[in-house]
Amino acid sequence: MKKILLVEDNESAVKRIRQYIKNISADLDVTAFSEAGEALGYARSNPVTLFIIDIQLEDYKGTHLAKQLRELPEYKYTPIIFETALAGEELSAYRDVKCYGFLIKPFHETEFQSVFCDALGLSDRISPSAKNIRLQQKQFILEYRVPEIAYIEAFGKKVMIHTNSSSLGRKSDTISGYTLAGILSLLEDPFFVQCHRSYVVNTAYIQKIDKTKREIILRHFPETIPIGNKYQSVLWEGSWKPS
Repeated sequence: MKKILLVEDNESAVKRIRQYIKNISADLDVTAFSEAGEALGYARSNPVTLFIIDIQLEDYKGTHLAKQLRELPEYKYTPIIFETALAGEELSAYRDVKCYGFLIKPFHETEFQSVFCDALGLSDRISPSAKNIRLQQKQFILEYRVPEIAYIEAFGKKVMIHTNSSSLGRKSDTISGYTLAGILSLLEDPFFVQCHRSYVVNTAYIQKIDKTKREIILRHFPETIPIGNKYQSVLWEGSWKPS
């Protein structure tokens, strides 16, 4: 059973979030604490699948708790969702601890479900057994954790792989001797779909699809990804979502 750790000092908010999660699945185990210190102690002795942390807590700030969690090897990549009434703290949280999602209070159930389900899906992708791929170059070999690859673009006889990790942040590498089709065959992963003749995207990173502008907005990346005519039906229909 997947364990969700909720760190929130407002009792009514705890009840509401518990209900939101129950509405998503009755098979999710939710444990809640009002203090960061208690939550940290619990996480050290119990495996947690996903964290939901209020930034303003009784004993110390949720961002500090998140930093403490990131220092534990088992939680280096575990998704963290922050919630707060102070919107200005969003960028700081993303930068400092690489949280996966952010909820500004008051938020509706649909907002919560969207962020929560995306994060929970990502959690499935970043377990220690997650697949790696190795790409041979003339002088060296590059190795990537597949869940950290956000998108790949092709230009000429080269491809550029764009990644996002908790340890290194956003990073891009130019690779020679590979095509998009070749990379897709190496990945063998249903989360990766071709959205344009020059782009492959990891759908776990999709935040929004703009049909009017024909582009994809990704989490944690400022640039947008174009959608080609040949590939739009897969994205419009949502058939790219793995079962």
